[in-house]
Amino acid sequence: MMDSETTVHVIGVEPEGPDPDRPPLSGLLGHCGLLMGGRRHIEGLSAYLPPGARLLAVTNNISEAMTALKDFVAGAKGMVAIVLATGDPLYHGIGGPISRAIPRHLLSFTPATTLVQRAFSLLGEPWEEAKVASIHGKKEDPVLSPGRWIFYTGGGRGPAQILEISLRQGLEVREMTVLEEIGLPGQKVTTFCPVDAGEINSREFRTLNMVVMTLEEKTDRKNADI
Repeated sequence: MMDSETTVHVIGVEPEGPDPDRPPLSGLLGHCGLLMGGRRHIEGLSAYLPPGARLLAVTNNISEAMTALKDFVAGAKGMVAIVLATGDPLYHGIGGPISRAIPRHLLSFTPATTLVQRAFSLLGEPWEEAKVASIHGKKEDPVLSPGRWIFYTGGGRGPAQILEISLRQGLEVREMTVLEEIGLPGQKVTTFCPVDAGEINSREFRTLNMVVMTLEEKTDRKNADI
């Protein structure tokens, strides 16, 4: 049963894709007037939507997406909007912009497993002490420090960018693991140890990737403190 006030349902999906036969999607798709998310996800659900429903692929067009949601809410007339996002939409995802654009009483959030969880599960490694950062769509670099890190990159050049940021901030990269297309047929996990900047820069990584790495202070900096 749908909450009569909830107009925008922000639903996390696993990398493998959304399941239209399971809640909450199974109870919402027939009432959906606007479906937003990654292109492959929304196009796969188009057959489940009522006539006239709008599909909007979300890439770097966050401003357009927020305008579309606001316009939809203003004239919803008993229909709902569904926004699909990989993992937990409120964890380095589109949930933040949506929560600032749409009144809270009109929103519903349903999380899925985050890519951080999926990444560390593949590595068989506890992650409660790992630091999480994102360079996807960010104007400023994250401020890094020694420790275990995982990054959302948002592009094939992501691993090289992360390495460059780390070195520029005076840190040593002891080990780097790139996890490509987690949960998809092209899933690949590659560990670089030692880390060679030339090799990272020359590699062609898939667009969907996460980077896990261990950062340390540079050896000369450690010696300077002795």
